[in-house]
Amino acid sequence: MPLHGPANAMDAAARALRGELEPPYRALVVRREANMWAVGAVAIEVAELPADTEGEELMLTVTQEGERALEVDGRPTLEGIEAVERAAGDRYDAYVFRAMRLDERLWEIGIDPL
Repeated sequence: MPLHGPANAMDAAARALRGELEPPYRALVVRREANMWAVGAVAIEVAELPADTEGEELMLTVTQEGERALEVDGRPTLEGIEAVERAAGDRYDAYVFRAMRLDERLWEIGIDPL
């Protein structure tokens, strides 16, 4: 997982989290004082989407009536809806699927039922 910020703080945060939480996870590091940092992390779900998937953030809404609406970076589109639906799986009949790009093919995802 990429970390951003002062190298020494990021290295220390990575060491502090090692063994505490199985990857994948999202980490947050906040400076409290000149040389004191708070470190937190939460487990995340990651899915692989095709490399040519557009945008950095996706949101797919599927209603009970079967209507589908996909937004890429806040703009409506129909491109790539099948790949996003496959990543969402068959968990719910109606849901909101959100994804944030982590790298070329990996996305942090969240799926909430409607």
